Amino acid sequence: MPDTHPNRNQPSAAKWRLGALLPLGAALSGMALAEPPAGQTADSEQEIVLDDVKVKAGRDKPTSRFKADTSTTGSKTEMAIRDIPQSISVVKKELIESQNAFNLRDALRNVSGLTIAAGEGGRTGDSITLRGFAANSDQYLDGVKDNGQYNRDTFFIERAEVLKGASSILFGRGATGGVINQVFKKPTGKTGVSGSFTYGLYDFKRTAIDAETKYQDLAARLNVMYQDADSYRDYNYSNRWGIAPSFKWDISADTDLTLNLLHQQEDGVFDYGVPMYKGRPAGVPVNTYYGFINNRMLDTDVNVATVALTHRFSSDFSVKNTVRYGDYERNYLTHLYNGNASAGAAPTINRTQALRLNTQENVYNQTDFVYKKPLFGHNNILMFGSEFGWEEYDFKSKNSTRANGTTTTFPISIFDPILTASTPLTAVDFSGTLATNRLTHTQTYAGYVLDQFDITPEIKLLGGTRYDVFEAQQDDKIGPLDFSRSDSQFSPRGGLLWQPTGWQSYYFSYGKSFNPSAESLSLAANNANLPPEQNNNYEIGAKFDLFDGKLSATAALFRLEKSNARTTSPVDSTLQVLAGEQRTDGFEAGLAGEILPKWDVSLTYAYLDAKIIKSNTTATGSVSGQVKSYEGMTATNVPEHSGVAWTTYHLTDNWEIGGGVYYASHRYADSVNEAVLPGYARLDAVVAYHQKHYDVQLNVFNLTDTVYYESGQTNSALPGTPVSGQLTVGFKY
Repeated sequence: MPDTHPNRNQPSAAKWRLGALLPLGAALSGMALAEPPAGQTADSEQEIVLDDVKVKAGRDKPTSRFKADTSTTGSKTEMAIRDIPQSISVVKKELIESQNAFNLRDALRNVSGLTIAAGEGGRTGDSITLRGFAANSDQYLDGVKDNGQYNRDTFFIERAEVLKGASSILFGRGATGGVINQVFKKPTGKTGVSGSFTYGLYDFKRTAIDAETKYQDLAARLNVMYQDADSYRDYNYSNRWGIAPSFKWDISADTDLTLNLLHQQEDGVFDYGVPMYKGRPAGVPVNTYYGFINNRMLDTDVNVATVALTHRFSSDFSVKNTVRYGDYERNYLTHLYNGNASAGAAPTINRTQALRLNTQENVYNQTDFVYKKPLFGHNNILMFGSEFGWEEYDFKSKNSTRANGTTTTFPISIFDPILTASTPLTAVDFSGTLATNRLTHTQTYAGYVLDQFDITPEIKLLGGTRYDVFEAQQDDKIGPLDFSRSDSQFSPRGGLLWQPTGWQSYYFSYGKSFNPSAESLSLAANNANLPPEQNNNYEIGAKFDLFDGKLSATAALFRLEKSNARTTSPVDSTLQVLAGEQRTDGFEAGLAGEILPKWDVSLTYAYLDAKIIKSNTTATGSVSGQVKSYEGMTATNVPEHSGVAWTTYHLTDNWEIGGGVYYASHRYADSVNEAVLPGYARLDAVVAYHQKHYDVQLNVFNLTDTVYYESGQTNSALPGTPVSGQLTVGFKY
């Protein structure tokens, strides 16, 4: 394969990579200057105090399998969730393991206000809608951008945290509906090994190992996964493997260095499911496949390396510098439906196929300072720092035609599909004429300051802002879409907390975010010269710790609005202007933790009223055939009501039973609300037998064999899994 990174050796790219590493060198220098001279030890009395605090926290903190007490996503330091004036959901590994949620998107079903979306514009991998807004580029790993397109596995994560609402002060561009942050499994200082083997219907096979050890000041942890699975969808399969080593070096009592590595590969099938017919998913068996049986390919290769240096100058002042390198490659053959289904006694749908390759490289550096020192006699936490980033995205696409080149569409019967060898074979490599060949570069420079001040022991004030400079350049090698754009933006955030008792916390918050034209690493001719869209999130909520902190209850009312959304120009329909408006009004509630001894629950519910308030953009309805405006329509892939209830109960010390229901009301799959995905409720169950050194667990999915659709677009719908089961045998030493 030719070099997919033609600009890899350009001086500008090398300069950016080197520049992103410079803050790490500065932090190392500062660490060296702050270390005591040789032969001189740190204040031993101070060390004893710190150790006592840690022991007390570990003794007093209640534990719950499904309830999290702290988060690293709602702030720039680990903070109690009750002290974060914003909605945040944490999916712990115990809940992930109970549900056999091997994919991140399955784990995220436990998050209120979040839905799994079909890939827009041929996008594959994890595609998320959060509070009515796309969160495709708002995915992070340990707080650093991880926006490559791939199916994220859960074998290497400790938990998934979702911060909701506009959050550009913490994460920069995007972060409209919120962000999804995975927390890497890091060394704990223990020595042990655990593993599992899972076998399920549709020839599902998976094994995973988690081992860690410590020698003197060096701790290591290794997670490995291999998965080989067929599918309830004909001609589908997924082969995946990954390795994720993590190391921690305690350089001194006040300094540590961590290194996290991730490599994940997968090959499978690009599949958008069944056609839409008369605005609903075609009434065919969920296994029905309409693709090209001799042309199936979806290969991804992901490599991510993260180095983090933490130094504590004192018990009050610390710095953390993080360097992230990410390399993502995705090579695939699409299978898309072209246009609406035909009418008549034997309706058909046209199919298209293209060969696509996208490669992406990220380099990011974050430096975060945390200063905890009373101000005017009141507790105060000051956080400030910087972020520098560089991204390069290369995208190629070549359309397929029949062997004789006579057509680029391939009609097939909807209700009696016959898959033959008469499939496109011309797009086998990227020689010849390409449909798309673009290279996009982006650079990020940012600085932030955030402060939490205790006005009284019961009232806390949080406020700050971030300043971003985001630059993008696009080189279109076959067309006139060469652009360069630079945007500068302040992103403020404010919050007020009232905590009258140790178990109650009430808050009001305001946050702002922005969406530049090249947010998703691509510039279009009709919007490349537009300033960023602006988003505001207003939220009022409450958080309660009940039953001695074993159970948490949360509730929030919010309004999230995009005040200048992109829409078609009323003067020139080939251009866009910032004259639209989109808004989501909603309510969320959650319950997580232990109701009674041995009875754990995780409950979430969301009501979302996501509307396009103003728009000049129109589209032709797939059912009516009439041209309709987006204005007044409900946002795509946003159910008005949705929720998950999951509970487990230990009948004895060894036996555990549980289950849950996943619910979503109907959703619209198109922007003019004529293509509809029906509402559904899916029932799952689990039975487990636990021993000291092994576990046996049986998971059954979709007990009632309900036909439902996970996601969709105007012309396609992806069915959810039918009734199936998996048996897992685990060991631990």
